[in-house]
Amino acid sequence: MKKIIYLIFVAAGMSLSSCNKDILDKAPLDQISEPEFWKTDNDLKLYVTGLYNTFGGWASYGTGAASLPDNGTDISIFAEIPTRINGTGTIPATGGGWVWTNIRNANYFLANVGKVKTGSYKQYKGEGYFFRASFYFSLLKSFGALPIIDRPLNNNDVDFLYAERQPRNKIADFIIADLDSAIANLSLKAQLAEPRINKDVALLFKARVCLFEGTWEKYHKNDVFGVNGADGSAYIQKAADAAKLVIDGTRYTLKTGDITKVYYEMFNQSDLTSNPEIMFWKQYNISTFGNAYGNDVNATWPNKTGFTNEMIGSYLCSDGLPISISPLYKGDANLTNVIINRDPRLKQSVMTPGDIQSVNVSGAVVNFTIPTLTGINLCPTAYEYKKFRQPQYDAATGLPTRNTAFIHMRFAEALLTYAEAKAELGSITQGDIDLSINKLRSRVGMPNLVISNITVDPNWPDYGYSVSPVLQEIRRERKVEFFGEGYRWDDLMRWNAHKLFIGKRPQGAFYTAEFKAKNKTLTFDALGYLDPYQKSIPNGYGFNPARDYLLPIPTNEITLNPKLTQNPGW
Repeated sequence: MKKIIYLIFVAAGMSLSSCNKDILDKAPLDQISEPEFWKTDNDLKLYVTGLYNTFGGWASYGTGAASLPDNGTDISIFAEIPTRINGTGTIPATGGGWVWTNIRNANYFLANVGKVKTGSYKQYKGEGYFFRASFYFSLLKSFGALPIIDRPLNNNDVDFLYAERQPRNKIADFIIADLDSAIANLSLKAQLAEPRINKDVALLFKARVCLFEGTWEKYHKNDVFGVNGADGSAYIQKAADAAKLVIDGTRYTLKTGDITKVYYEMFNQSDLTSNPEIMFWKQYNISTFGNAYGNDVNATWPNKTGFTNEMIGSYLCSDGLPISISPLYKGDANLTNVIINRDPRLKQSVMTPGDIQSVNVSGAVVNFTIPTLTGINLCPTAYEYKKFRQPQYDAATGLPTRNTAFIHMRFAEALLTYAEAKAELGSITQGDIDLSINKLRSRVGMPNLVISNITVDPNWPDYGYSVSPVLQEIRRERKVEFFGEGYRWDDLMRWNAHKLFIGKRPQGAFYTAEFKAKNKTLTFDALGYLDPYQKSIPNGYGFNPARDYLLPIPTNEITLNPKLTQNPGW
């Protein structure tokens, strides 16, 4: 079996996730026999490899529809209405994402890694810092201010057990310091005997953290979620610097090839080892490891998931102009017209008539005609995902593959982060655009973006604040390039972008006569477009901008520690 950057931690080792105690409990000494452990390089590897399992991926096979990562945003929806964007969340008694087990496990590792001074201990130490930073970043995005716990605790650590929340910028600084420690200790990809988290992965993650926090502070500067009027510029500069180091390192590059399929083919593979763009990914192998290592992303396609019409309209025409301006635009009266003369990434991301729907083990081909709009494989908008779809059936099972890989980080993020950060700082040049955005456009044969010649799009999103033309186009590029990969919710939150969806319902494809012939009872709006949430939320999404940018602290946690003040609005 090939070794991969997202290592599978076999159950024969120790379990780091079986303990349900909170981080405020003592260190997990019940899991490791102290006198026998922390003596060899392999002990470090065994422990830290277990932390790789904490990264998510597709839903395991047999758990039902695999909700795709951008569902619950303005660009992709699930059959059921998500609570976060609709503002229907409640304060839980416990749980609700306020879980510290992973941080406790990382702290325990970092407290003991110094006991071994041989072999690859620096690499594993760097991984420990990387994981703690990642765990803290997840909590920061959900809850904002947090206690800083930087060591394993016991029952005598009263100051930590009842610690107050530190401002979010202090948490960001703590995360960045951990990532700097990770970067200092981690090896480069070529220096590792097997694929693991490396220096470039940590650099890119630092760029991600800094861009998130910097733009959060900038766009929430004047609301209850800001940080004492901070504008985030220092973090944004750090994001640009870290992303540029990844770019200049030249150890990763964009995957190129046939412009009609290179983008699509990056996302429907089971093995990404040889892809020069993929930096961090998870492999699935159901035949070897069982259902927990197989996924439902293809098995129950389209997973109750659909594009929104707003997303479809974001793709430029092949002349580089928006659909509101371009004479090449053919409209959206049917699924065939939608993709004509458009950015090739659209055809490579959404199913349209004539696409290969399935190829069974005997080689028989079924072509796509119209979407499945009812039943277990409901597509609520008629715009089905093609991205991530692997039509060839698995010869071992005779069924759709359950081994589609999950990408966590790819080189394109460095390019987009660099461009956005430079635009936010007001220092972007045509050279910066050529180094970043235009490489992504060239990959699929789209015209270059020229700063001095940006066509005003009357349909540019209204964020409720001024956005420069170049930043509008960079945000468009990020939206199109990363569609369905799980970036969108974080982008909406850090951009303070509730105006894009509050009080609105997601719109689907035009409700054609062909759709009506097979699906006579679907709801549609006054313009004739599918309106799947019409009856459920007639007034649109109820997101509360004074509350819903952060999740609530569970009531039991505040009872146990009164210093944990509740988030605004809850």
